[in-house]
Amino acid sequence: MRVYCETFGCTMNRGDTELMLGCLKDAGHEPTSNLSEADIVIVNTCAVKGPTQRRVLWRLRELRELDGKPIVVAGCLPLIDLKSIERLGTFAGLVSCHSLGSISTVVEKIAKGETNVRELTYQALEKPCLPKLRSSNVSAIVAIAEGCTSNCSYCSVRMARGKLRSFGKEAILSEIKGALEAGNREILLTAQDTAAYGIDSGATLPELLNKIVAIDGKFMVRVGMMNPATTKRILPALLNAYESEKIYKFLHLPVQSGDDEVLRAMRRGYTTDDFLKIVEEFRKKFDDLYLATDIIVGFPGEGEKEFMHSCELIEEAKPDKVNLTRFSPMPRTDAAKMKQVNEREVKRMSRLLSAMCHTIGYEINKRYVGRTLECLVIERGKRGGYTARLPNYKPAIVENVAIGEFAKINITEAKSIYLIGNIVG
Repeated sequence: MRVYCETFGCTMNRGDTELMLGCLKDAGHEPTSNLSEADIVIVNTCAVKGPTQRRVLWRLRELRELDGKPIVVAGCLPLIDLKSIERLGTFAGLVSCHSLGSISTVVEKIAKGETNVRELTYQALEKPCLPKLRSSNVSAIVAIAEGCTSNCSYCSVRMARGKLRSFGKEAILSEIKGALEAGNREILLTAQDTAAYGIDSGATLPELLNKIVAIDGKFMVRVGMMNPATTKRILPALLNAYESEKIYKFLHLPVQSGDDEVLRAMRRGYTTDDFLKIVEEFRKKFDDLYLATDIIVGFPGEGEKEFMHSCELIEEAKPDKVNLTRFSPMPRTDAAKMKQVNEREVKRMSRLLSAMCHTIGYEINKRYVGRTLECLVIERGKRGGYTARLPNYKPAIVENVAIGEFAKINITEAKSIYLIGNIVG
């Protein structure tokens, strides 16, 4: 069958889509990027926050109204809020993020005329060992673990991904070597919390990184999101591992709030001082650190005082990028039962903090103008040109380059979230 897949959500979800399509191709099915050509449609869902879930449900409703193609609903949503899917009607198949290894079986049953085929039980998949159909010839997504050790009061993703399960070091290294041999030049390490890697198995993220950078060849490694609570326990070894020129000097460290009382209500397991200490240690060692963080605005109990603490923390930490989210209560979470902040107030706070973040990002990016750096060209830009990554993963838009090449780029202009440059030589 010809299979078309749409993906919502995080880097791990994108990796799960590559895994499903790889398994289907190995089973003799034909992945296609054209919806009209497809015999079956897979939607890999996300429910990390309310707006995303609503967008997924709207798309499922829209696809059902097309020309009657069978639809498989995959990913996190079937485990987080199955009822919201069932309210739309019956689908050809349901496959959870833990049952992706059964995707070929599900599709084959649907091809024989079955409907409402469900694979929602837990399967202990060693994802690095499964086939992948890469969406990029340059960037390879490599999952190092699934699930986490946290119990955040607002998070629904843990209901889908479950407790931490770190994948085997040798399996991860084998997948990376295979990706490099196939021509990939950027390795995107992903997990719900990369710093938690190995807590369940006795391994550590720094040990894994040291093994990865020892692989022959010229390539770059981006380490995905790390929870401050798990990062602080491995900080000295992590800083040493980051010294490799193969690792982007990029730190995605979500703080979520600048108020310690709110952090306690969130059950995040760290304080604002813990966050700032980690940032300080990274910046002592790496002048060009690219710091990304996340902030939730309007968490239950957040008033003007707590909001101002978040503003003050952002002003002090000065992150290059802030992923700003307006709080939305998710099904079956403790935070959904708490007294909610007025929606109009949440919007007001969000606008104020967003403006501050863009100003800080622009001031930081202006410092890059005039510098010449070796960058990896990874893809076509969404609005033209090509996207290249600086040694700290900061994006620069350039013209007249080849995707997959390392190129020297002179930075000529700064925007709040990206740079513009020209090829040198």
